[in-house]
Amino acid sequence: MKALRAVLASIGLFFIWQSASLAVVRDNLPASPPITFSDGSVAKTFDHCGDSDLCATIDYPDGDRLFFFSEGAAFCQPYILHFVRMHGTLTVYEFSRTLNHDPVVSNAFGTHCGNTQATQMTMDHGLVHLTVDEYTDGSLRFVFSPALPKS
Repeated sequence: MKALRAVLASIGLFFIWQSASLAVVRDNLPASPPITFSDGSVAKTFDHCGDSDLCATIDYPDGDRLFFFSEGAAFCQPYILHFVRMHGTLTVYEFSRTLNHDPVVSNAFGTHCGNTQATQMTMDHGLVHLTVDEYTDGSLRFVFSPALPKS
């Protein structure tokens, strides 16, 4: 009887842990409105960003544009974002960043993929935050927001 209770408790804790680690947001949340940075740059997002999609842009006053693309994610692997800054038709720079992700867990119940975790990047000298998380349909959600004032 004690062994059965221990097994049931372990199963319960496993499911509580699994549900607590989910970092997905409802599919019907609204898209992020455009936001203006301190230098006049304007950031815009695109709703439900999928693999190889353009997810967001920043238009700078000097005509440069920063593009945010989703490179997608392999099975059980984190999403990768690709950033490209362009000046006209010239690439100024580009780089990729991996989103925060839970590790893969293997236990007596099998192997379970991790979940995408909300990933926040600070921009505009700390005045703007970009948060990237995942909708329940597997696409990405980009949200630009002003940083909260320090109290």
